[in-house]
Amino acid sequence: MGVSRFDELPGVAKLNGDAELSGHLVQFYENDPFLIDGVTRFIGAGLRAGHGGVVIATKPHRDALEQRLSEHHIDVADLRAAGRYQPFDAAETLSSFMVGGWPDQKIFEEVIGGAIARVTRASTAQRVRAFGEMVALLWAEGQGEAAIRLEALWNDLAKKQSFSLLCGYPIGGFNNPDDSSPFTGIAGLHSMVIPAESYSTNVDGEQRLRLVAELQQKAAVLESEIAARIELEEQLQTKIDELAEVDRRKDEFLAMLGHELRNPLSPVTTALHLMRLHGNDASRTARAREIIERQVEHMTRLVDDLLDVSRITRGKIDLRQENVALSETVDRAVEIAQPLIDERGHRLMLELPERPIELVGDSARLEQVLANLLNNAAKYTDVGGHIWLRATVDGRDAVISVRDDGDGLTPEMRTHVFDLFVQGPDARRRVRGGLGIGLTLVRRLVQLHGGTIEARSAGPGMGSEFIVRLPLRGRVSAESSSRASAGLPQPAHRQRVLIVDDNADAAESLAELLRDCGHNVRTAADGSTALRDAPLFRPEVVILDIGLPEIDGYEVARRLRGDPRLGPATLIALTGYGEERHRRRTEEAGFNYHFTKPIDFDRLEALLAGTGSAERRPRSN
Repeated sequence: MGVSRFDELPGVAKLNGDAELSGHLVQFYENDPFLIDGVTRFIGAGLRAGHGGVVIATKPHRDALEQRLSEHHIDVADLRAAGRYQPFDAAETLSSFMVGGWPDQKIFEEVIGGAIARVTRASTAQRVRAFGEMVALLWAEGQGEAAIRLEALWNDLAKKQSFSLLCGYPIGGFNNPDDSSPFTGIAGLHSMVIPAESYSTNVDGEQRLRLVAELQQKAAVLESEIAARIELEEQLQTKIDELAEVDRRKDEFLAMLGHELRNPLSPVTTALHLMRLHGNDASRTARAREIIERQVEHMTRLVDDLLDVSRITRGKIDLRQENVALSETVDRAVEIAQPLIDERGHRLMLELPERPIELVGDSARLEQVLANLLNNAAKYTDVGGHIWLRATVDGRDAVISVRDDGDGLTPEMRTHVFDLFVQGPDARRRVRGGLGIGLTLVRRLVQLHGGTIEARSAGPGMGSEFIVRLPLRGRVSAESSSRASAGLPQPAHRQRVLIVDDNADAAESLAELLRDCGHNVRTAADGSTALRDAPLFRPEVVILDIGLPEIDGYEVARRLRGDPRLGPATLIALTGYGEERHRRRTEEAGFNYHFTKPIDFDRLEALLAGTGSAERRPRSN
């Protein structure tokens, strides 16, 4: 870099020959020659004016500086001998006053202040110019706070002694986005800031304007990037908060699941004890049996809800399209919810239009929607409350409202009430608290029917209203509707039934029930036994558990189908899996029907009674 160009730099002109220059200056640099040029002119101008010089730098920089001063006809050896020029090693000097990784002010003033005082006395002008790199070393070592503290100590010392100080920092040490604030702080501790060479060499008017424009553009880009980063960080934090909320709800759900599953198990266990103690008392046994039936039905409903929400959220559910009379759907939903409504002492009011409302959809799923809404109203309304169900036609939509005078909803709950695993704050105190998935099912089922649902409430204690809107569509053909709603065949005759299940209690209890119905039943605990006994027993129906040891139910079914003596038998798959892929697999293995556990005995008996006319394809229970 040419000397003349450097001499013209803004601010650097003062470094060249202003004998009155004072203060705390900082020079940033990209390459060593630019730094050495600046220090040469700063120290050299002072030495020519009779000032003293103190240089605290690395050895390469000290050597380069003295070489450049000699080139400018400054006799460094004579000045050093006279005491007007004193060089020090930056690292050694720094370590002399660092205590526990922090600059000690007293030692600093003794070491640095003493050196400046000695050089001041030796100078003819009683003034000193100093150059220091100790702060740059601290910054490079990652001790930013210590570097800023050392800058402040220099400023404090300048209040007690007369000297000018130039510090040098490589600009590459500030390339981290987190360095912006410390950089501003360091610059603020200096009376003059000299930028690095990339922004200092083009100094004529036109070039300077171009440079300013370029810097403004880069600053604008940087500000935009910072704003985008802040926005992304906010979005990330929002997502983290959402995931934390989901995780919290999941934990609450698991706790509630344990609670809800244990609740029915307790009366079932108690009822079984009563049956053992009072086996000869018909009335007590009957009451105990009713308790068990109710609780098993409740547990089955909980499991069904879990399976439903899993299937619906993954899009694995199909709706049967049929003509649906809304009044009949309401009647069946009320029938489902009536026990809880009566138990809580509520009064239910129905308001349906005189003109029947006809929908097209899945009647069972629409019943589930209304029953869940009624149950929800019953649970979250204090004993002796009121529930209203109203249906109207609005344009091309059927509008169904379920309203109560119960707990009501906060604005936050209105926003999240349809989310998975969300419950009101007092859910655990409520009768049959549920799992927090009922309203999620309702919304998804309504959406699958092309409708919408919204929650309204004036606030806590003001009751709630859930409004369902379903589109009114043209009727489906009578043929398709009758096919969709066709029931199981009517009983015809008793059957020879082979039950294959490795759970002995499950196999024997089901066998006993079927024998009570008049069927001829045998059991097998594994696939090998079933394949051995089947040709002799010649079953007309085989109820086959899929999860058998050694030979699974799929392979047993294939082998049974391969035996010409057993080919006509009806095969019923019994499994805990009810997804479509599991049904396809049972069909491929040769099963006629696919039943999920726990088995619906009434449907099974109806099916057994009519297997002679049943279609040879898998059907669900």
